[in-house]
Amino acid sequence: MTDNAKIQPFNMKNLPLLVDVVVPLWSPSAGDAEFKRFNVEYIVRNNLSENNYRFELVDSDGTLLAAAFFERKGDKSKAAEWFAAESARFSDKLKAVSELSRSYIELMDKQTHSIMNDDDIKLSFFASRKKGFGAVLLDKLCGKLRAEGWKNLYLWTDCDCNWHWYEKHGFTLVEENTYEPFSSPDEPYKTYIFKKAF
Repeated sequence: MTDNAKIQPFNMKNLPLLVDVVVPLWSPSAGDAEFKRFNVEYIVRNNLSENNYRFELVDSDGTLLAAAFFERKGDKSKAAEWFAAESARFSDKLKAVSELSRSYIELMDKQTHSIMNDDDIKLSFFASRKKGFGAVLLDKLCGKLRAEGWKNLYLWTDCDCNWHWYEKHGFTLVEENTYEPFSSPDEPYKTYIFKKAF
């Protein structure tokens, strides 16, 4: 961590910078660049709960270095309202692509919540704009969450993400599944649920 970097509540003006990070990883195969970015922002917003557990790490000049969002059981996002307001410019066919993304997130959240206790918390989104700063942010936030009395940190991820990173940073794989709608005959689409005890 740079000497002057600080952790603060996430500033929504930085949301486009996070979308920039994940567009190359999470873009659907359908649609043009505008739709791909829209769909990825929708995914990010589905992981952005209305709570006080949305954080960012910024440098002394305010440059966003990394962000992490957490979710308690029962927390909700405002992604559906944003989608209703912003999706009118896209065809019904493309909106159906976004519905696939939403259904997938909802299913994985439900699976993760089903194994969590009320004193557990979930990492719902995590991204770093500069190598190494994500680990710094998550380590500091784990200390904060531990001090607040949370017992375990859960998260889910899939084969499109760098899921091995979690194994290398103290997380234990507790569930592995295949998500059939995204699978092909040659390549199963794997999902993973990880846990880290505080």
